[in-house]
Amino acid sequence: MTKKMSLEIISHQQVGSQVRRLVLRGKTGARPGQFVQVAVGETHDPYLRRPISVHDSSEDSLTLLYRAAGRGTTLLSAKNAGDTVDIVGPLGNGFPQHRGPAVVVAGGIGAAPLYYLLRSLREAGQDVYFFYGARTKDELVMQKDYENLVSEYAEATDDGSAGYHGFVTELAEKAIAQREAHVFACGPEGMLRQVSAIANRYNRTCYVSLEARMACGVGACLGCVVPVGTSGEYQRVCVDGPVFAGREVFANA
Repeated sequence: MTKKMSLEIISHQQVGSQVRRLVLRGKTGARPGQFVQVAVGETHDPYLRRPISVHDSSEDSLTLLYRAAGRGTTLLSAKNAGDTVDIVGPLGNGFPQHRGPAVVVAGGIGAAPLYYLLRSLREAGQDVYFFYGARTKDELVMQKDYENLVSEYAEATDDGSAGYHGFVTELAEKAIAQREAHVFACGPEGMLRQVSAIANRYNRTCYVSLEARMACGVGACLGCVVPVGTSGEYQRVCVDGPVFAGREVFANA
């Protein structure tokens, strides 16, 4: 159930270049793929909350993984253990539950919401194959944490500085072709479009988590709409997503 909460910071650590892991004390009931709206400052400047995906959740904690790239997230990065953070959530629809093997594809900071998904799949006893891509090795974070959750792990970088030299979709396609598996992905739109096209080629079910600029986070402002299906009907990423069937949002891929 969505609600407004003030949660105490348990820990707040830098885990990569501009990437921080924020652990909050409190029970939210968040599901894999959902997000929260975070008040980043102590005043009304900046006025808008920032949408941040749920990295992990338990009975007594909520973990967020985010990149401190703009003014709002830079303000958030200055908070320390013992401080409080005001959030609204959990929001969005999250990843649907499926039985059987799963191929999971991450691009850059798109790996953030996939940790909770991987952990949930592992705890359900499912085989999981995880492919993690970024432009360069500096954008890959917490690799061992992800690797420990899956049956197979591989990484790729555009510049060849870590793992496979090339696009992560090239690694993922081999796994998708070889296995009757559901496909899940989060990352840049170009990557998601390609993952969806690959899944369609091999007749695999595919779900993608979209990244979008949001203002309200509850569907009122219509600032995050995307065309869905061959008709191009618009849906709201914050309410109808952020998780969509790949063949719906990339119908023409």
